This record gives sequence, C-alpha cells and structure tokens, in this order.
Amino acid sequence: MKHWCSATTINSSLQSRLEAAGLSKLDWNKYDSVDKHDLILIYAPPDQILEQWRIESGTAAKTQQIVAVFQSTASRSTEVPCCISSWRLGHLDTTSLVRLSHNEVPNLDKETLFPEINALSGLITLNLLNEHPQILDNYLDLEIKSCLCNLKSDSNYVRRLNQNTITDLVLMNWWMVNEERESSREEAMSNLNRLHQIQEDYDQLVEQQEQLRRLLHQQNALSRRTLSNLARLQNDAS
Repeated sequence: MKHWCSATTINSSLQSRLEAAGLSKLDWNKYDSVDKHDLILIYAPPDQILEQWRIESGTAAKTQQIVAVFQSTASRSTEVPCCISSWRLGHLDTTSLVRLSHNEVPNLDKETLFPEINALSGLITLNLLNEHPQILDNYLDLEIKSCLCNLKSDSNYVRRLNQNTITDLVLMNWWMVNEERESSREEAMSNLNRLHQIQEDYDQLVEQQEQLRRLLHQQNALSRRTLSNLARLQNDAS
C-alpha cells in the first residue's frame, strides 16, 4: 500500500510516522484517483471526532457533518484492503506501519486500552447517536471490518460512553472548559498587551528617526551656510 486517507485530520505525530513508513496522504476528495489496493482507510470513534472538531474548528459542528463522515467512510471501507482506527495506528511504531503497508497486520499488546472518552464529548455523542443511530451502525460496521491488530472490536462503545458520562465527570469536564476559556482569554489579553507594547516601541522609533532627520537637516543647512561664507571670504580676499 502506498497511501492513507481519512475523512478527518489525524494526529501530526502519527502522520509523520506514516510518512516515515513510506505512506503518503491522499486527500479525501481524491479517493477515486488511485488504486484502492494501494490505500489504508483511517477512521475514528464519533466522540473523538467531536472532541477534535471542538478544539480545531472556530464554528460549531453540524450533526449532518458527522453523519456524512461515517456514511462515506463505511461505504469506502468495502473497497480497500485495510481499514483501521486512528487510535490503533497511534500505538504502532514505524516498523509496524511498514509491515501494515505490506499487508502484514501487526499485533498490539492485548492489554492496550480503548481511547479515553471526554465526559462532555461523550454525553453529546450519546445524544447524537440517539438522534442519528446510523452513525453507531456505521461505526460498529467499521470496527467489524477493521484491522484490529489483535485487539477486540469496540462493540461495547455505547457502554463505554455511558460509563464515562456520569454526572460528576460531566460537571468536572464542563468546569474544565470554563478554565480553558479563561486561559484563552488571558492569553488573548497578553497578546493584546504585547501588540500595544510593539506599537509603542514602533511609535517611539518613528519619533526618534524623525528627530534624527530634523537634526541632519539642520546640520546640512549649517554646512551649506559655512561653505557659502568660506566661498565669499575667498572671493573678497582675491
């Protein structure tokens, strides 16, 4: 296999390891431009996608966006030799990724845990799956088809969501979001103060340059008068 393809962005460190293993990124909209046997299809659990979008996007995600992600990924999974979750790939070193690119499925330690679920993202995901059950169907279908690397499929995904969305955890997560927002505000204010300082320094530099320009102008005028006086004295002497 020569390429990897994902409907959502993947961790930068994983992308670097995939490149080191000789696998290049294929844009999602160029899926039909390559031989499907040369392609690794990467997906992620719904809660991880929502959490990723919350961090990366400046606007709120739409439910239809994640519905479309799983519909298209599930459809394409029937056409490729290797479909694998991003979190399983994240546990593979470069050597294992090279083996995977040669259709040799590496094994992970059976004690490897499923990815941690953020309580607030998990709660939203539960509501999302309730409104759009086809997302869960598509995700579980991907897990059945996936290269599991000697691990279990995520067949108990809903149970994992429920276990990680008890009220105390959600409340804790909610307050952490407030702390992140406050931290972002402090960072923004700090950046604004630095910009003000840069502007003040720039204005001071402009003023100093203007003073220097005026001084040079005065010196040039004095030099011209001095030269004119010398020339007049020489004429009078002759």
